[in-house]
Amino acid sequence: MAPPHVVSSVVEHLLIALWGAPEANVESLLDTWIPVALKDPAVQSCTISFADPDQGRFAGPPCDALIALGLARAQDLDDLPSRHDLYAVAREVNVFRVDPRPVITWERTWPDGEYAPGVKYVSFVRRAEELSHGQFVRHWTEVHAPLALTHHVGLADYTQNVVRTTYTPGGAGIDGIAELRFLSRADFEDRFYDSDAGKAVIRADVKRFIGPSGMSPTLMRELPLRTASA
Repeated sequence: MAPPHVVSSVVEHLLIALWGAPEANVESLLDTWIPVALKDPAVQSCTISFADPDQGRFAGPPCDALIALGLARAQDLDDLPSRHDLYAVAREVNVFRVDPRPVITWERTWPDGEYAPGVKYVSFVRRAEELSHGQFVRHWTEVHAPLALTHHVGLADYTQNVVRTTYTPGGAGIDGIAELRFLSRADFEDRFYDSDAGKAVIRADVKRFIGPSGMSPTLMRELPLRTASA
């Protein structure tokens, strides 16, 4: 068990996306990187998600692991604990400093160290070419979020992570990272949209503010390991 850590009143948030090296097992991070990170007194919260083996209709290479860290300080890559352990299993690591904006939050009934039920849909989002980052953020959070709540009827939890800074070259141009959580695979498959009309509304709105990302969306399994103190 990790020793007690100092809880900071100000938490900075990092999202670390990893694409695994050939023959590497990214879940080995649970035995290598995670114990080291949880011993770091700066780590206020930690969640790791792994790509679901069944990616369904998504054809592109999945993001193999996504780590959400709440840190007392996150000014640059030097504040990321033991990052050499991440590169040991990854062919690519992208690190984003983000502002998480919950749109809907589920009532959690499972403890740290236990996988969340269902699946999480993760999407790396680039803004449409004609928009500034600020215009993208306003549309995503003020216009698109209410539409998502209306038409993505199977949602149990939805977080819009607004990218503030990208610390690695591979993540350049990503403006946001969306996490849409569903309590079951059936909810994702059958209740992603409320209707064909709702699907048309969402897709039309997406064209107004999102450009091609170059990164494939991924279905993931989420494992909370340390929850930030209230």
